[in-house]
Amino acid sequence: MRNARKFLRRLIWATLLLFFGVSALGLFFNGPREYGDNKFKLQKMEESIKSPMNQGECKIPDLPIDNPEIMAFYKETQKIDCGDSLDDWVTCEKSICFVKPEITATKGEVICSFTDIIRKTDYKAKYGKVTKTKEPYVLQQSDFVKVVCSAQNGDRWYGMASGIRDTVHRSVEQTEFPLYNVLMLGFDSLSRNAFMRKLPKTYEFLVKEGQAMVLQGYNIVGDGTPQALIPILTGRMELELPETRKRKRNSVSVNAYPMIWKEFERYGYVTSFNEDLPKYGTFTYRMNGFDEQPTDHYLRTFYLELENIMPSNKKFCIGYQPGHLVMLDYTRNFMAKYSDNPRFVFSFHGELSHDSINIIGSADDDLVEWLTNLKAKRLLDDTILIVMSDHGNRFSDVRNTLQGKQEERLPFFSFAFPESFKNRHPQEYRNFQENVNRLTTPFDIHETLLDILNIQSSDDRSATESSNYVPRGISLFKPIPQNRSCASAFIEPHWCACLDWRQINDTSTPLIKKIAQSILTTINDASNSFREVCEPFELKLINWALKLTPHRELLKFRKNKDIDGFLPDLSSDMDIHEEFYQVQVTLSPGDALFEASVSYNLKDFQATTKLSQVSRVNKYGSQANCIYDTNPELRKYCYCK
Repeated sequence: MRNARKFLRRLIWATLLLFFGVSALGLFFNGPREYGDNKFKLQKMEESIKSPMNQGECKIPDLPIDNPEIMAFYKETQKIDCGDSLDDWVTCEKSICFVKPEITATKGEVICSFTDIIRKTDYKAKYGKVTKTKEPYVLQQSDFVKVVCSAQNGDRWYGMASGIRDTVHRSVEQTEFPLYNVLMLGFDSLSRNAFMRKLPKTYEFLVKEGQAMVLQGYNIVGDGTPQALIPILTGRMELELPETRKRKRNSVSVNAYPMIWKEFERYGYVTSFNEDLPKYGTFTYRMNGFDEQPTDHYLRTFYLELENIMPSNKKFCIGYQPGHLVMLDYTRNFMAKYSDNPRFVFSFHGELSHDSINIIGSADDDLVEWLTNLKAKRLLDDTILIVMSDHGNRFSDVRNTLQGKQEERLPFFSFAFPESFKNRHPQEYRNFQENVNRLTTPFDIHETLLDILNIQSSDDRSATESSNYVPRGISLFKPIPQNRSCASAFIEPHWCACLDWRQINDTSTPLIKKIAQSILTTINDASNSFREVCEPFELKLINWALKLTPHRELLKFRKNKDIDGFLPDLSSDMDIHEEFYQVQVTLSPGDALFEASVSYNLKDFQATTKLSQVSRVNKYGSQANCIYDTNPELRKYCYCK
């Protein structure tokens, strides 16, 4: 009997240990429900979007470019000095890499060893065979080479070079006119106003020389670069796409996404996708990256191997050349290489602007020179040029101002069309002009890119990759309603820049304290499963609070008086059961700055904060290194013990 009781106790303990072990693993891999359940998060997002507070015609805020409070954060910057560019001996034009004539003129005959740098994965590269020659080297296996040279006078040089290899071929669909190229150049963390402040010469060139149209109502739909680029490239939210996060079991590569460049390839386009910060890549930082190379030409391999071959580069330099020029040259080479094929290229630069609102200004002259060169070589003649950003600055001190918060939600986005496009598609171009001042989103950009293909072909092959796909956006070549709301554009109130937020002067009231406590609880709940390594936060300070005031017309609207919907009946007396607030708090330890949108129920007097509507607005650096590998998405909510 005693042995039976002993066995029973052991069995109970083993069962309990197994239960808690499985629960812990579940939390490790999936986290709290809101953090780990995509369908649940999407449902909550849609509820927020449909809120009565999010309805009503969008009024784009008029944010002064010269606001003294904002301008206090802006400083003049000098051009980046990497030395004499002639000290880099080798350069590439299209697929031909050669020693610069100035080098042989001063150093005599030069013999170089070229070694192809070949992509294995998004995280590894391998080297091809070494070719030693004094003749130009033709890129075949890769766009990138490691080069070691010795000159007749005894001098030596080593470095890297990039061009466009000679081995990509694609048949082109026969159309009445040549298909338009699409050249997208993006910058991280530049609001529309910040672009105009720091890149004034580039802005003037785009608007005057290129007749570019700058979207005045372009509004983000989520936090950070992935939530800005994924809707542009796929037409969907990350939550709706196959699971690709590294920390998730059975997650797949990002090749599973229906990327827009796949549609362009079907029409015979040669494609290129380029980013410059491999450690923080849009699809590799917390996602699995691509198992197969995503586009025909892909700059990631170059930057991935850069630290191994040239670890002692000066900041913002690659050899004796500013790093941003390497990306611009690669993009120019791509455009020049394929004169007989339509081209789609998206180059996204982050190094100069991600961590600073000022350093990007050092590239202004270089960008104008690059654009001037493209125009002089007629590479823009049949090209739709898109210059854009993902969002405004998220971490600098300017972000702590009310206008800085608004500017984060209003990034720079411009389109420049060749004259032939305006002549062949006059109605589409007129519609685009009308839409410049309308509320637009990344979803609209996706539909616009698809329409670039559709209006050039009678065969609507780019309709969708699945029959149940319902577009969230409206192509800018079609009329966008002037009275569009953030709800109809699928923008959550937290990200909507055109709602009427009123400042609350007294942040010490019981209500605001209750709301701040709701934010604190939500943040601590997110890291609760990792309390053995993450300190719980405590409220240190309530910095400011805003209350969302619904549009007066929205509250009064009952129905349309006429069958055409032109005359509103404003006789309603709408009863509001919920209020929305935005509050910024400082939490300790670490002086962590968080902003959140909080709903306050007027029936049960409960404040509710969703994790998806909490933004970390200062850098957390090494504060969360203890969960960097296991749960990178939780880093902004964790302060390591």
